[in-house]
Amino acid sequence: MLTTTWEWIRLLGFLAYFYFTISIIFGCLRKSLFVKSHKNLIYHIHINAGWLGLLTVIAHMLVLVLDNYEPYTLIEILIPFLADYQTIASGLGTIAFYLFLIVLMTSDVWIRTMRRSIWKNIHFLVLPAWLLSLIHGVLIGSDTANGLIIIFYMVSAGFTLAILLARTIGHRKKKGTAPNHNL
Repeated sequence: MLTTTWEWIRLLGFLAYFYFTISIIFGCLRKSLFVKSHKNLIYHIHINAGWLGLLTVIAHMLVLVLDNYEPYTLIEILIPFLADYQTIASGLGTIAFYLFLIVLMTSDVWIRTMRRSIWKNIHFLVLPAWLLSLIHGVLIGSDTANGLIIIFYMVSAGFTLAILLARTIGHRKKKGTAPNHNL
């Protein structure tokens, strides 16, 4: 049973990273050449995991304000690198949040008002956002010393990178040998 705000903060941060990882994996699978069936299911997992990640990271940020041990102010949460606690790691988390927010807003809210090429370029901001969230979790997580947590980070990062690489290679083979920047 979770009893302290710090435990809730860590759980919510961990879950946000997990949901964003799932969203990225299923987003890559959705457009991959090796997935022929269940594209609609894959799409819905991709979308729902992204929104669950956003809701979870917002809860993570709100509980940080409530924490009595190492409380954050709203300004420290919303403006990168202003936090007193773990300034760099906290700032990376804030930047990751804004990048995820931009991707989700342009995907579901503003997608109909912009050119597809612009949307696609914005959508790929999810990759640096995910990487920043991984670095944030590893650097600031109080449970990063736990072997199972390290294994989870390594497996999730390895799997995500493998899926991304497979998708990239598949698209290059489909288009010929010329690099394709419109994955």
